Amino acid sequence: MKRVAVVATEKEYAEFLRKNIEKYMSRYAAFVDYSINEVENMGAIEEEFVLVSAFNIFQQVRAKISEQSEIIVLSLSLGKVQMESLREIPGGTRALLVNFDNRSCMHTITCLYAAGLRDLELYPYYGEGDYDRSIKIAITPNEAHLVPEGIERVYNVGESSVDMNCLYNIADKLGVYEEFAANEANEARKEYYDLNSSIDRLLNDKASMTDKLNTLLKLMNEGIIITDMTGNIYLTNEKANHLLSERSRILVGFHIEDVLPELDVDSTKERLIKTSSANLIASSVEVRSGEEVAGHIITVTDFEEAEAKQHGMRSKLSETSQMARYHFDDILGESPVILRTVENARQLAASDAAVLITGESGTGKEMFAQSIHNGSSRRKYNFVAVNCAAIPENLLESEMFGYEEGSFTGARKGGKMGFFELAHRGTIFLDEIGELPLPLQSKLLRVLEEKKVMRVGGAKNIDIDVRIISATNKDLFIMAERGEFREDLYYRLNVLPLEIPPLRERRTDILTIFHALSESMNAHMRLSPDAAKALQNYSWRGNVRELRNVTEFLASKGKKYIEKEDLPPLRRSFREDIFAGNSGGGDRSRAAEMNRVETGDELHSDGTSALIDKFILNEGREIELYFRVLEALAGFWEKGQRCGRQKLMEQLDLAGGYYTEGEIRKALAKLSSYGFVRSAKGRGGSSVNGDGLRLLAVLKGYREKGFFG
Repeated sequence: MKRVAVVATEKEYAEFLRKNIEKYMSRYAAFVDYSINEVENMGAIEEEFVLVSAFNIFQQVRAKISEQSEIIVLSLSLGKVQMESLREIPGGTRALLVNFDNRSCMHTITCLYAAGLRDLELYPYYGEGDYDRSIKIAITPNEAHLVPEGIERVYNVGESSVDMNCLYNIADKLGVYEEFAANEANEARKEYYDLNSSIDRLLNDKASMTDKLNTLLKLMNEGIIITDMTGNIYLTNEKANHLLSERSRILVGFHIEDVLPELDVDSTKERLIKTSSANLIASSVEVRSGEEVAGHIITVTDFEEAEAKQHGMRSKLSETSQMARYHFDDILGESPVILRTVENARQLAASDAAVLITGESGTGKEMFAQSIHNGSSRRKYNFVAVNCAAIPENLLESEMFGYEEGSFTGARKGGKMGFFELAHRGTIFLDEIGELPLPLQSKLLRVLEEKKVMRVGGAKNIDIDVRIISATNKDLFIMAERGEFREDLYYRLNVLPLEIPPLRERRTDILTIFHALSESMNAHMRLSPDAAKALQNYSWRGNVRELRNVTEFLASKGKKYIEKEDLPPLRRSFREDIFAGNSGGGDRSRAAEMNRVETGDELHSDGTSALIDKFILNEGREIELYFRVLEALAGFWEKGQRCGRQKLMEQLDLAGGYYTEGEIRKALAKLSSYGFVRSAKGRGGSSVNGDGLRLLAVLKGYREKGFFG
């Protein structure tokens, strides 16, 4: 015979419940009752079935219940005999329903109304608070000590018993449902009301409907909990059981307020439920039967899962891939400088602070940015790359922060999310950040500080959680000093700096990268000693990007063995040519000369500085234009004058240098970005400074040696 344990707070009440159940089910199982104290002193509850009368009791004894035991939660109600004494109360009478808490009061009121006593006006009272003193009648289930003074008549209906629905449930768990329904159930109905509050009743007693509902719930990704009109949980799916397993091994039978005390089932507002293993979102909607609330449907969602789904949908809505392809293992090279840089980047990935990557064009700044993202805790979410120089200035704000429908001519119907929304929970990579216009820099700073964006044409802030990685080949510090970049934004972006070395500072990696690129192109090329030496001695102003171009050029030839003559023309810079000429073919390598860098304004022996070296290496193609502009500005400087573009163009024309206004504007901007020229706002004109005069002196030396002009 199957063994069943009945557990209640006190021994006396446990015995009452046991006898109540045994009266109809003794021939199907052996029942034993325990109080909480008895269970606490036991090793374990050994019975195959455990009946508990409340959630708090289950919580106290759950450690003593075997994993193999079936747990059944008792639902209680008043019997017909207990109700009879109340029928003498005249219809329309106002009475207090007295119980030990509000929920128990409401449960008893529901039982009374379900039993047909709907013409009584019942008001819950649980031993505290004020009440209408004109009420002189109280009804209570064995809680008469809580009845307030001034009540003239008390109806004590006694302890609640196990209701009919619960007896059916126990019979079903024991596997004797049909036998019980044919025999003892008829006797039980004479004593108990068959409450009309469960979901199968709401579905018009169609048993197949409950089966269909169970099947539907299993297919849903959200956790679903269905309660009856009293708040007791009637049906759940596996997802809900899994999400709330920390709180209870079972949910059915317990009251929703016990399992989710944070949730107000009468409100449709979502609530955040925190457990030790997950953050959950719960919400509730009413189930109505006619004009009455017959229960609630509660949905429970894992916040992280919901975010992950939203992340995927954002990528689809953007119609572009927002995945980071590169990892640290994809960065080639064994030189000490690149190994040190990769190790620094790995350390930065563990943080969530902003990263500013600096380095010359073509050094692989985006590859490092993607690797940092893939090495971080945000790797599951979007990596959104934005080239601040590639998007027209008039579109940059709407692309960056999104826009609402109708906010401007040509705006997409329904609006569009911006890059920051798309990168929520992930990383946004702002490449060429130095090209960002000043007005947009202010808005970017506000977004970073407040972690909110407002779409163009919108009226509400949208919360965002993104990590910023920015990159530039400019010196943002110098730009900030000249007012070309916001200083506060510079410090906000430059929390974790990372400098990528140029290829000429890691010459031992050149051949390694070449062969790796060759293999990826399925070219499988080998280099002759002279060809390999030529590649290693080249300055690679375009860095890895230029090396890739050279590799593609050689692969297009279809040769497996590359001679020096097969190499494309490798253009050297003016600075490199000067070093080559000064070396006179001696033992000192050009690489050693090129890597010679001083700090601050300290000069090399030939009058150059690190800044001048960098300028000539990067901008040597237009060196004659820069020389003529500096020469003209120096003439005005000697007179103590500033010079506007028109005046400067006239001066250059007189000197025999015919340049367009656009060329002059570009030259002034470039010289200003390096700090050789100061350009005032508006019509203030431009003037050369000390660094610019030193650069002019170096360029004069180059010109005398015949390198240009």
